[in-house]
Amino acid sequence: MPTEIEVWNLFWLAVLANGVWFAGLAFLIWVSFRAANMAGESDNLLGKIVVSLFCLIIVFQVNFNAGVQEWIGNGLAGIFAGMKAQGVEISQGAERMIAGSSEPGAAFNLVPDLLGGLFLLCILFMQMFNIWMKK
Repeated sequence: MPTEIEVWNLFWLAVLANGVWFAGLAFLIWVSFRAANMAGESDNLLGKIVVSLFCLIIVFQVNFNAGVQEWIGNGLAGIFAGMKAQGVEISQGAERMIAGSSEPGAAFNLVPDLLGGLFLLCILFMQMFNIWMKK
């Protein structure tokens, strides 16, 4: 069985990797807004379709990134809950992680929470309106 410090170390490594991935996605969101502006000013139907697909893929990837982050947190809480159930003494931070988790040890889930879903829909609608609405 791993020690608590080893579990925390793996958690921070996973969160760091996910954060770097999100930084790349934030850049791609900006790129998708730029592409949506350019496609909206054009009469090229194929270009509009391709940019729309690009925007959909980027929003999906942001949602996937958020799902991975939740999965990492739930996994950590599940490990700590298992350690506690086996009688291992865990820290207050580990206790707070268990208490703060929606479902310790839950499986990966792509369904965003309400606020995250609204945020992603706002991004998507702003992009699609830029592409398809007449100016």
